[in-house]
Amino acid sequence: MFRAMSRFALAVSMAWVGIASASFGQGVLISSEHDFRHPLPRVMPPVRPGQPGFLYDIAKLEIDASIRNQVAEVQVAQTFRNRSNRTLQVKFVFPLPYDGAIDQMTFMVDGQELEGRLLEAEQAREIYQSYVRRNQDPALVQWIGTGMFQTQVFPVPAGAVRTVSLRYTQVCKRQGALNDWLLPLSPAKFTSSPIGEINIRGRIRSETKLGNVYSPSHDLEIVRDSEQVARFEYKAKATVPRRDFRVLWDAGEEDVQMSVVSHRPDAEKDGYFMLLIQPQFPAVEKNKKKIGKNVILVLDKSGSMRGEKIDQTRRAASYVVDKLRSRDQFTLINYDSRVETFRSELTSGDKETRDDAADYIDSMLAGGSTNIDGALAKAFELSGEADGPAYVVFMTDGKPTVGEKNGMKIAENVKSRLNEQTRLFSLGVGHDVNSRLLDKLASICLGQTMYVRPGEPLDDVVGKLYDRIGAPALTDAKLELLVDGKEGRTRQIYPSKMYDLFSGDQLVIVGRYRKPGQLKIKLTGNFMGKKQEYRYSGEFAKKTGSGRSAFVERLWATRRIGQIIDDIDLYGENQELVDELIALSKKHGILTPYTAYLAEEQTDINDITQGRRLAQGNLQALSEEAGERAFRQRSFKSQLKSAGRASQSSDSLGLNLGSNLPSGGGLGGGMSGVAQSNVLPPAPAAGGAPAAQNDRDKQAKRNGQAVRQIGGKTFFLKGDRYVDAQASDEQIAKAQEVEQFTDVYFDLIEKLGERSKAFLAESTKLLVVIDEKAYVIVPPTPKAETPAKP
Repeated sequence: MFRAMSRFALAVSMAWVGIASASFGQGVLISSEHDFRHPLPRVMPPVRPGQPGFLYDIAKLEIDASIRNQVAEVQVAQTFRNRSNRTLQVKFVFPLPYDGAIDQMTFMVDGQELEGRLLEAEQAREIYQSYVRRNQDPALVQWIGTGMFQTQVFPVPAGAVRTVSLRYTQVCKRQGALNDWLLPLSPAKFTSSPIGEINIRGRIRSETKLGNVYSPSHDLEIVRDSEQVARFEYKAKATVPRRDFRVLWDAGEEDVQMSVVSHRPDAEKDGYFMLLIQPQFPAVEKNKKKIGKNVILVLDKSGSMRGEKIDQTRRAASYVVDKLRSRDQFTLINYDSRVETFRSELTSGDKETRDDAADYIDSMLAGGSTNIDGALAKAFELSGEADGPAYVVFMTDGKPTVGEKNGMKIAENVKSRLNEQTRLFSLGVGHDVNSRLLDKLASICLGQTMYVRPGEPLDDVVGKLYDRIGAPALTDAKLELLVDGKEGRTRQIYPSKMYDLFSGDQLVIVGRYRKPGQLKIKLTGNFMGKKQEYRYSGEFAKKTGSGRSAFVERLWATRRIGQIIDDIDLYGENQELVDELIALSKKHGILTPYTAYLAEEQTDINDITQGRRLAQGNLQALSEEAGERAFRQRSFKSQLKSAGRASQSSDSLGLNLGSNLPSGGGLGGGMSGVAQSNVLPPAPAAGGAPAAQNDRDKQAKRNGQAVRQIGGKTFFLKGDRYVDAQASDEQIAKAQEVEQFTDVYFDLIEKLGERSKAFLAESTKLLVVIDEKAYVIVPPTPKAETPAKP
């Protein structure tokens, strides 16, 4: 029933046509008219000239969930308008979900409750299949074999606006230590316009301390009201949902909560795992021994910082200084051609010193050149005097123009000065920074680079960064993973190293495992000067049959692709890395500016030689150290490396590096992307030609539809059909053609079961490989309609 909810949102759209597709709404509205000799036409965008159809609007979808332990009470409300010129007599039908027990179902139309009845799976099977055969609607295929809930008939007058709501209680599934709430929001394949507004709000309450709260599907705003309560929210406007909405969470009494999800679709190959770590240490005020932070702010005040940038820098520095306390040690370094310090050594953050620092910050003036090497040398000199970890926040908006100007030599100098206790956080402000240098520094110092786009408030970014590193932390953290008591059974773990875990800062780790078995995790580090140890027990699955954990493999692939690009950028390309980049991009549909050619219609995705040549040509763009394209490439790379959820090929990131590529952040959160251009555009000439940009925009629009994720597989649009990315040339040549709604089609559903439904439910021509055999699913040939008698 639960799937009824969110999919119901999109299902209402099919009410207008007398038939509805479960692919865009768990619930469906079915016409009560029983003369199906002349069924009402479906709306299938884009509506072709002369094609009949009714118009409809879905103005709003609102979901509220209250989750306590494993029980979710959910309400869905949808507002829609009948834009046809007649009253529709409809009944509401929706499948029972496969993923949880549903109770206390209530269905209301404009505040009036309608009666309904539950039908078990066997009773519902014939009804679903009859809907599919009668209405020639493939989307209902995925519900054959499940139960259903059905209401009585109700009218929807012409032009009327109706708010339909559904309330139910659901028992959430449990996967290891994680609870799992799923709200279906699958593609609205047949809607003629996006949903005007989607609001999803939820509140999780636990009897014990609430640990990890994580969504593998959407970027959520998560607020923790207390140790036991967290709220999450997702909002979108004018959008078509393209994936189900999921939230995972765990609970316990430890200060550090850990949970693992494993995915191993093939028992003969490596599996994949995701480890969630959520530290929630007691506040410093609750600890008798108060150990402060060591903070060094390195501020660029060169001539290019004049105006808004220097104002933002002042506000950012003032925010950090205001947060300091007497137990903290700090200093300020500002630089242009010269390097100056507020104090020649780390000093206490007492009120008198903070007030003096605030005056020092206000007096900063922008002017001069950019001495990056000198500023970093001073910062590392002072950090070496710190008692404990020292956090260096380094800001720059340009390239080195005085002192040592060679970026790689600056990096070598930093490496020679580095001490184990220094953590470097670099902020690259604007397109003029030497982005390669900043990434090299992050690699050397086990740090992080954040890229701040032109116009993005620098003070907000610095404020969020300091709120993070200002929290209590487990320093010098080390992680040990044993499988059946043995080391060396995991590999390609990202991030590969960690050093500090900050309270409230969830860490998402992904990797691969060679052998299944019992997993033992030991996390060690120092908290408030005392050695701490945390342990967790879990299991790496031998084989996972469900697709519910498939996101783990895609998240690993996203991180791995980011690491490959980083290795090529910093150390040069080699054929093995290029080939792996192409293979991962192809398999998972995670396209980059260097593999976007895969989305081109004429590209043979199985031609390794051609793919290698195109990728190597595009990778030459990584030679650029500074400028807008360099900034965007490394911002994108940063997003991949720190992705908090699996990339979705149906989303649009704008990989045309001349477009507004989102900045990296790296502090967590999601990452999604699909190539928007098959080339890296050259730097625009003066008075650049608008026609060329228009051509790129058209190509970008097409590429946005050229890659799809269906049933855990990637498909590329080639000619008139979508082709399984893993189909070999031989399989493609020998593919069996299956026309929808024929006896062979329904026999295939029975034979292949759940594995086939996502593919057979598609309304477009599609070539898919299942159990090493290829099938071409073909929509039926349209038949001429016999005009209805007056």
